[in-house]
Amino acid sequence: MRVERISYLYEEQISDFIDDIQNSFRSDVPKEAMEIRKALSIVRLGAVTEYALSSSENRLEAQISGMQPETVELSFHTMKTACTCNEPNWCIHKMAVVLHLYSQFHSLIDWNHQWQQIDSGQMSLTMPERTPEAWNRSLAKLTAPLSNIDVNENPHIFVHEASLLDEKAASLSPFEWEWKPLFDLFYRLHLLDAGWQYAHHYIEASAGNFSYRHWQIRMWVNEQLAKIQDQANLLGSKHRLFETDVFYTQLKTSVRRFVLQHEGLFEDRFYLYEIFWTSLFKEKATREKELSGLMSENEPDAKFFAALFHLLSGDVEALSDMVEQMDDKRIGHWMKLSEKAAELEEYKALSILLSRILPHIEEYYEQLSKHDRSYFIRHFDGLLEDSDFPEEQRESLFMMFGKDGLDTYADFLVEHGRYADWAALMHRYNVSYDSMEMDALKMAALEAPAAVLPLLHNFAMGYIAEKNRHGYRRAVKIFKTMKSCSKRSGKIDFWNCYVDTIRNEHRRLRALSEEMERSNLHL
Repeated sequence: MRVERISYLYEEQISDFIDDIQNSFRSDVPKEAMEIRKALSIVRLGAVTEYALSSSENRLEAQISGMQPETVELSFHTMKTACTCNEPNWCIHKMAVVLHLYSQFHSLIDWNHQWQQIDSGQMSLTMPERTPEAWNRSLAKLTAPLSNIDVNENPHIFVHEASLLDEKAASLSPFEWEWKPLFDLFYRLHLLDAGWQYAHHYIEASAGNFSYRHWQIRMWVNEQLAKIQDQANLLGSKHRLFETDVFYTQLKTSVRRFVLQHEGLFEDRFYLYEIFWTSLFKEKATREKELSGLMSENEPDAKFFAALFHLLSGDVEALSDMVEQMDDKRIGHWMKLSEKAAELEEYKALSILLSRILPHIEEYYEQLSKHDRSYFIRHFDGLLEDSDFPEEQRESLFMMFGKDGLDTYADFLVEHGRYADWAALMHRYNVSYDSMEMDALKMAALEAPAAVLPLLHNFAMGYIAEKNRHGYRRAVKIFKTMKSCSKRSGKIDFWNCYVDTIRNEHRRLRALSEEMERSNLHL
């Protein structure tokens, strides 16, 4: 019997099972919430497969496939349940079968949402006073279920759970508009704190292997940081209430603890820290106190965050002293500081930071995925250009990067008017005519016409080798460009001899001869 028919015949009993599940589990108890999530995952994965109904006994038997197959029995007469996992109460397999039956005519997303909302009314009672401590206690309890999601769980479930927390947090937010942005900052920090382990796993573990799951979590982290940025900008543009001083003091502590105690995703942690210390805390004395606190920390990332304050204050000497004392080869961290120095137009500081990176750049480059190398080369060369690094040193790096740096090196040669070297580079890597940057080719043909003739000859021969009229027409089009280059470079006799030679070598190619004759290639 089809599952839809079973669900229709025993709709009332299934609803009773659902009510029992709903009353047996609480969404604010992490262990119980995890059980519900696992049962929902079984349903979403289609692991509830075969059904066998005994109509005379009103008894249903269902099979759960997977790593550990189980068999579940439901009695619609006695309303008793059994499972081969031998769990006497509701297990994830029993719940999965009931939820699968329920899903035939109802939305599991709506049911899950309704179940999660049961305890939201009780949550509002956990914030009896407006203090940083009360906010932290309530928000830690609210966001705790997110930290209990297993890293192997589907990202869709993670994002959905986070969206449900957003709805619950809205009911806890203060009524006064002056307090709402401040409360949202506290909430977003707790949300990121709870979801960091999961986000770190998905984003960094899948580096170089981009997928939709990776994109989902990447977008979620970006969204939280964007909301924090918006609220920080809003608060930074308004006068503060006297009563909020203790909350801002707590924020400083919370942000520092967050960025130092969590691992991975350094760029995101650095950006988060930067938001607070460029939008909310701009006073010199406050920043100096924070800098002093960071320098006394033993966490490995502390000095990188301390370097931010040297950049913000323009204290290049202090930054230089700090860099000399640090023996850290984490190039990704140094790159983030370099990008910030370039953004602030602190080019002397940028030069100091890049000098720290250069000895380790080859090792770092080899660790990058093929997908990321071209972008990194262009970005890093842009930083070198901003800091006025010697051109010889920049060019030596292109030799190390090889073909991955082809586009950036080609732009470098064109910018410096080295068109003969540009043509040689295109020839060396056998760049096709269609993939070539046409603006660069036109510029080279104008500035160094003789240098591009061998390159254009190779392109034309490639099209002739196709042995079809379309290829011949494209070859003749290139010949016309070569004709202009020869005239511009004063190689008229060479060109006429070249045309005659091509005709003689390919005189049996009638279509090519017709195209060349029609184009009047002689000078």
